[in-house]
Amino acid sequence: MRGLKKLCWMALAVVAVLGCGGGGLTPEEQERLVGSYRLPQDGVPNDNAPVGPFCCTGHTLIVREANAEGVLGYSYFYGWEGQAYIFGESSGAPDVYLLLSGRSALDSGNGDEEKGQIAFTAAELKAGASKRQRVGALEYIVTVDRVETFEHEGRPYFDMDSLEVSVDVLRAKG
Repeated sequence: MRGLKKLCWMALAVVAVLGCGGGGLTPEEQERLVGSYRLPQDGVPNDNAPVGPFCCTGHTLIVREANAEGVLGYSYFYGWEGQAYIFGESSGAPDVYLLLSGRSALDSGNGDEEKGQIAFTAAELKAGASKRQRVGALEYIVTVDRVETFEHEGRPYFDMDSLEVSVDVLRAKG
């Protein structure tokens, strides 16, 4: 019994350090946390149709209130601007962006929708790389979990099938 109790305390210590999702967030950010997600895993496939404001391929994350009644925003995974290439069985692009949306007011239930994005160049794409963006009354923090990069004609590219990110969504300050 004593060993089990010690194991429980060790597990609680790990949870306190790492958090239950939203790892790396400050205590103040943890209080504002709406949810922690993984993309593409937690996204809804667009399947050539709109999901919220975003269409037509890829996956769209639907950010809901804790009671799952109201939609607070969306995150589209993903698009790119530079020239993408097919390399045998995979494709590569020099950059990537996630489109974001969030209601302008979360308490009213019907705030106007605002849009934004978070972008990375292939040179910036490394596990642990993170960027944040406020969109409406939400703050999105996107962290690269996994990606494979390579060079093509002297420029960095990423394997488009290898990208996985974590998305922490917080209520924006003031």
